[in-house]
Formats: sequence, structure tokens, C-alpha cells
Amino acid sequence: MTLQPTDLPPVASTAFQELTEEQKVSFVASYEGRRRSMPLMMAFSILLPIQLFLLGKVLLGILFLLTGGGFGVWYVVEWFLTPQRVRDYNAKIASETLTLVTAGGSGVPASGESEEE
Repeated sequence: MTLQPTDLPPVASTAFQELTEEQKVSFVASYEGRRRSMPLMMAFSILLPIQLFLLGKVLLGILFLLTGGGFGVWYVVEWFLTPQRVRDYNAKIASETLTLVTAGGSGVPASGESEEE
């Protein structure tokens, strides 16, 4: 029996229960490889503020760096915003992975692979 990831949003958790065993294995492998760790993202937000880039918010990250973390204010505010951003990112990843797994894919997005004829 595959263990369910503990940080799934409620909707994804319900959908996870409806998957077949093979789909659960595929989902867990893909999700665990793509999700972001809350403690790691918090450490990045405090020590080396690159968490915005890692959470897919590249333009916001560039603006953050160009303004010096909003002259220091945005830097501190980011400590409080990062946990929700990580939860949102992980929920998005869980949703995308569930869609891929239930559609018959392996749960891993295609990255330039071509099929042989």
C-alpha cells in the first residue's frame, strides 16, 4: 500500500483516494519529486532570498532583487508570505500531477521526449 503524501490539499487528498494502486505509486513518485519543502523555502527566504524563483514567480523575484527586497521591508514581509506561497505551489503541482496520472500519463510532464514511429 502506498502512503499518501501528508501535505496534499483536501481536494487532492480526496482524489488521491480514488486512484488505483498503480496510479498512486506514479502520483507519489512525481509529486514528491516536484513539490517544494516548507522548511527549505523558509530558509531560502531568510538566508538567500531566491524562493520566488523556485516557486515559479520569476518576474516577482527579479523585482525583489532589483529593489533590494523592497529596501528591506519586502524582505521581512516575505518571511510571512512564503508559507502560503509554498502551499499554493504544492497544491498546483498536486493538481497537475493528478490530471496527468488520471489521464494515463506517468505523472511526469513531458520534456522534449519524442515518440519513435
